Amino acid sequence: MDNDPSQVEISVNELKLLVNTLSKSVALSLKKRFAWLWLLAGLLTGVILTLLIVTMAWKNTDNRSAASKSLLKRTEDISIASKSLLKRTDAVMSDLQQMRSDIDKLTVSVSALNQKTQSESAPRLSAEIKPVEPKSQPNKDPYAKYRVFLHYSDLQNKQIMKKFSAFLEEKGFEVLGIQRVRYQHQDIRFFHDQDKKGAQILRRYLAEFISSLKQIKKEPIRVIDLSRKYPKAQNGLLEVWVDF
Repeated sequence: MDNDPSQVEISVNELKLLVNTLSKSVALSLKKRFAWLWLLAGLLTGVILTLLIVTMAWKNTDNRSAASKSLLKRTEDISIASKSLLKRTDAVMSDLQQMRSDIDKLTVSVSALNQKTQSESAPRLSAEIKPVEPKSQPNKDPYAKYRVFLHYSDLQNKQIMKKFSAFLEEKGFEVLGIQRVRYQHQDIRFFHDQDKKGAQILRRYLAEFISSLKQIKKEPIRVIDLSRKYPKAQNGLLEVWVDF
C-alpha cells in the first residue's frame, strides 16, 4: 500500500497546496513586516525631525538668551557709566561753586583793599577840622588862598602840630585840620601846578618852625607833585606829612 501511486499523487498535491499556503502566508507576513518597518521608519523619521526642530529651537532660544544677557550687560554697563558721569558732573559743579565762592571772597577782599588804599593815600579831612568862620572883610594876605592839612605820625607830637598850626595861621595860611597817620618822612604835597609856589613857601616855614624846636632832628623836606594822581583835588590845597 505504500507504493500506491494515487496516494503519492495526493500527497504531492497536498504538498503543493501546503507550499502555496505557506508562500501566501510568508508573503502576507512579509507585507505586514514591511508595513511595520515602514511605520517604524516613519516614526523614527518623525522623532528625528522633532528632535532636530527642538534642538534648533533650543539653540535659537539659547542664542536669544545669550543676546538678551549681552544686551542686559551692556545696559548695566551704560547705567554704571551714566552714574559715574553724574558723580563726576556733581564733583565738577561742586568745584565750580567753590571756585565761584572763592572768587566772590577774593573780589570782596580786593574791593576792601582798594577802598582802604584809596582812603589812606587820598587827601582826607581831619577829625580836628576847624569850622571856617565867615570873615567880615576879605583877607588880603597872599597866603590866604592856600588851605593846609597837617599830618603827623607820633601821638606825642600832637601838641607840636597844634603849635605849628597856630604858627601857619599867623603867617596867613588857612589850616583845615590835623590828623595822625603812619608815615616816616617829611613832605609838602600839592595837587595843581599853580600851587607849587605855595608848597615851596610852606616848606620854608616848616623848616623855620623845626629849627625853633631843639628836640626835633632836622631832616630834608620834600615837595611832592600829586597833580597827575589827584587831578580833581581842590585848588589851593596843600598837605604837610611829617614824622618828628
